[in-house]
Amino acid sequence: MKTLFKILLIIFLLTPAWLIAADLEPEIVLKNGVNSIIAVINDPSLADKTQKDIRTETLFNKAEDIFDFNEFSRGSLGRNWARFSESQRTEFIKQFSRLIANTYLAKIDNENENLHDLKITYVKTEMLDSTKSGIERADIATDVFHNNVVTPVYYRMMKKTGGSWKIYDVKIEGVSLVGNYREQYRTRFNDSPDKIIQEIKEKLAR
Repeated sequence: MKTLFKILLIIFLLTPAWLIAADLEPEIVLKNGVNSIIAVINDPSLADKTQKDIRTETLFNKAEDIFDFNEFSRGSLGRNWARFSESQRTEFIKQFSRLIANTYLAKIDNENENLHDLKITYVKTEMLDSTKSGIERADIATDVFHNNVVTPVYYRMMKKTGGSWKIYDVKIEGVSLVGNYREQYRTRFNDSPDKIIQEIKEKLAR
């Protein structure tokens, strides 16, 4: 028995760290994605107001890399999703993606300061059971330290068959972005899809 234990211990010690941490793949994807967003925020070449549009577009492109905006949109509409035509769903996703990205980025971005003192602690990564359709899922808890304030940010991630890990919900200080919008749209069942889309456009234009 002792011999078997020694063999297992040797195997563990000789196994590459990346292989031991294979189950933490979603955490690695999240770290890389968040770091790329922070790098854009701290990029001095984009700090000038004349670069605002380029900076905004670059940040959105980075957010698209790690967010599944289709799932964000479907989850936020809840039962209302069925009332949208294919063209209305496409337009809703397009506009709602910007709204979600702006909401998330506003929590970490301040154009009047950089984030060089920002620290993110990845508290816990929990791998969940796959769904019946084979979708892998993970929950990742983080703490964001900035200006002597700690903000808990909780990510829900999924990986569809043949795809990559993506965020499909974010909880900031205990408030779910998807849940918050779903509650808002739950009471809007009598409003037309076009009206809901138009209101998002108006919010983005402010």
